[in-house]
This record gives sequence, structure tokens and C-alpha cells, in this order.
Amino acid sequence: MTTRSLNMALGLTALIATRPCMLHAEEVQANLKGSGEVVVAVDGGSYEAAFRKAFFEPFTRDTGIKVVTAQVDTGKLLTSVQLGQPDADLTSVTGGEFPTWVNRGSVQGIDYSLFSAETLNGIPEQLRDKNGVGALLYAAVIAFNTTKYPFDGNYPKSWADFYDAKKFPGKRGLPKCERVLAGGLFVGALLADGVPKDKLYPLDIDRALTKIQTLMPDVGRWWSGGAEAPQGLISGDSDITISFNGRISTAKSEGAPVGLTWEQSILQYDYWVIMKGTPNAENANKFLAYISQPKPQADFATAMHYGPVNKDAFKLLPKDLAADLPGSPAIADKQVFEDYTWWAGTQSDGRSNYDHALTRCVETLSQ
Repeated sequence: MTTRSLNMALGLTALIATRPCMLHAEEVQANLKGSGEVVVAVDGGSYEAAFRKAFFEPFTRDTGIKVVTAQVDTGKLLTSVQLGQPDADLTSVTGGEFPTWVNRGSVQGIDYSLFSAETLNGIPEQLRDKNGVGALLYAAVIAFNTTKYPFDGNYPKSWADFYDAKKFPGKRGLPKCERVLAGGLFVGALLADGVPKDKLYPLDIDRALTKIQTLMPDVGRWWSGGAEAPQGLISGDSDITISFNGRISTAKSEGAPVGLTWEQSILQYDYWVIMKGTPNAENANKFLAYISQPKPQADFATAMHYGPVNKDAFKLLPKDLAADLPGSPAIADKQVFEDYTWWAGTQSDGRSNYDHALTRCVETLSQ
């Protein structure tokens, strides 16, 4: 199934699922209960707070297994796996990075026998890979400080606007090269340079980098962690930034003067993966089977405004929220779909397009 067909499937199921439905408490499967702990490497800030509320605390309450969190450090985590002593039991990776983790032998298979039949039926096939299960649907969006660019005025609505510092003056926020894929850095630059969304792939990396370089004098913050993008808008380091939709929605709900546009937002998804050689693989699988159920998925979407990977979660959400989430049919025509197949493809030297793009980005931008 391609990324486009996945999105269409998600959109159709979401449209059906948003009909009113009573919320019923779910019984915890006996095979998910246990003891000990599971160590989850997760990005911090509002992202971790939403995980804790929707996943970590309910999982511990219902299963007896303690969740311990560790800060994400990809290089350190991969090295620890190679040494046979993983620093964490599981983490989430982007759909584009996922094949690289698999090819490096850094992850182990998911035990889907622990998932209930109902849970598995609610997760699209593309998000039930043998080496990873869907974590969330999200979008890289154009976000801005609403004090400078109020919603009732003229605010940036396209990547062309984002790159037009004369029409929309102010400091920009861009993801560092390590987030070149998840942050939509190249896709946004090519759309700004006039490439139609159906002609993006294969990505013209040199053209994207040339466009990014034109904006570099106006960049106030290069961010790595997802929490840094809204922080930049709040602190004044940036007036307009690339960000993840959930981060902006959470900051806005907390009173921050931030907003976003769904126009030309870049739809993506993450996978949960279990580290190869972890001694807590059983607890890690129990954790994934638990949080993949509709109720935890709906709770996370409510807390963080990322799209649920279990389509049945849409039944548990208010209609207005369900219509304002990545993967929703209400905004499908505004979104640009990431092509993970291209990113995972290899070149003549055997390296992936992702690895080549990352190398070229660092060489050119030193970010």
C-alpha cells in the first residue's frame, strides 16, 4: 500500500468513524498484565506529557508494569544496541527512518499475538509492519506567532509565503538537518520554489538546498527537538516556523499566541520499534498492544492533536476534533503526502536516499 492509498484509507475510515458513538470502558486483557518495567525513549515537552497522560499512567495502572522514560538520543541509542546493551526498550521513529533502523538490525519483531483481534482490525495494514507498529499520524505545518500575524489578518498560508521574507517579514524557524525528513525541510523548500505537489518525487535535493540558502539570513532558530519550534515562536526567536501540528495545538491550548495553517501541510507517520536484544521485550510488546487500542489512541489525540493510528479511535472523539486531525478527510485535499518509499530507496552506492539527503544537507547548511 502506498502512502497515498494509506491516507485515503485512513480518511474514509475516519469519515465513517466520526458518527456518534457511546464510549465504553475497555477491559484489560489478562495477557497484558505483568510486573517489572519498560523503558521508553521519548522526546520531551508536551509530547512526553501527552504520552504520560494517555499511555504511560493508564498502562501502569491497568497492567502493573512501570514505565520509565529516557530522553531520545538516536546516536547513543543505536550504539547501545550494537553493544548489546540497549539504553531503552523501545522508541518511535519516523516512517522514513524506519527502513534504516530495520536494515541496520537495530530492532526486533513485534509480537502481534498479544494484540486483540479488535485492535488489529482497527490498524491499517501499512501500520502493522512485522518490525514496527504505527505510533501516530502527524503533519509538518507552517506555524506563526499570532501577535505578529493574527488569524483575522494576512498570515502565511503556503510555503511560497513562508520563504517570502519581504511579504512576510520576521525571523524563521527551520529544522536542523537531522530532522530533514520529519520536519519537511526539503519538501517545503521545493513547494516554495514552485514544484507541484504531484511532481515532488524524486526530490531535487540541490534545488531544495539552493532555496533554503536564500532564507538562511532570516533564520532565527534551527530546531532539533519538536518542542523547540513553538518555544521559538513564544520566545521571539522566530515569527514563522516549520513545526509539528500537535506541538502548536498544545501550546495554543495553554494560551500561547501561536497558530497554524493546514494548507500544504506534510502528512507523515511514525512507528514504534523495539530495540534488538532488550531484556524487556515482553513488557515492550504488552505496552504496544495496550496503547494501540482505541481508547488510549483517542486520549492521545485529545491531548496532543495528532491523528490516531487506530481508526476506531475516531468514534470516541468529538466531531470537531476528529475533523481537525492529520489524516482527517476534512483536510485531506490541503495536505501533501510524504513518500517514504522514495526516502527508503537506495542509490548506486547502496546508501539510501535518506542518508544521501542528510549528508548533502549537513555539507551545505552545516545544521
